Amino acid sequence: MCELEQFVTMLTETGGPLSPSRILLHMQNTSCQIGDGNQEDAHEFLRLLVASMQSICLEGLGGEEKVDPRLQETTFIQHTFGGRLRSKVKCLRCHRESERYEKIMDLTLEIFGWVESLEDALTQFTSSEELDGENMYRCGRCAAYVRARKQLSIDEAPNILTIVLKRFKVSCTY
Repeated sequence: MCELEQFVTMLTETGGPLSPSRILLHMQNTSCQIGDGNQEDAHEFLRLLVASMQSICLEGLGGEEKVDPRLQETTFIQHTFGGRLRSKVKCLRCHRESERYEKIMDLTLEIFGWVESLEDALTQFTSSEELDGENMYRCGRCAAYVRARKQLSIDEAPNILTIVLKRFKVSCTY
């Protein structure tokens, strides 16, 4: 993390362009997936940078494998970028509700349909969706695939929320 701090200081003082080669080298040394000549988009680079910083924080505690997962959530990086999503699914047959939680370091919002602003994208992301047809829900109580309603929400917002706007859908047509 000191390398990043030095880079920002140099950038502020000189005001001119700088090469991030030392940061990239450090990211590679912390078993990051970034490599010379590989093309990464800004989101992928930020993700790898944050993962690298988290790895550095955990090195001081003995390494990721040796640190209890609950303790890993107490690092500066986790406190800064870490959050939690809640997925709530309601079976439309027996009305049983189930909730699952997922840790996040960023939020990917798809831009399609009527979305014209960030607020619209967040509304679309948190709108309930019906699970039906090929996308039916397996209800534990009904012991069958059934129609259900699913809704995502941000359970714990990170102090710094990185939002990725996904403007395309992957489709395979041959």
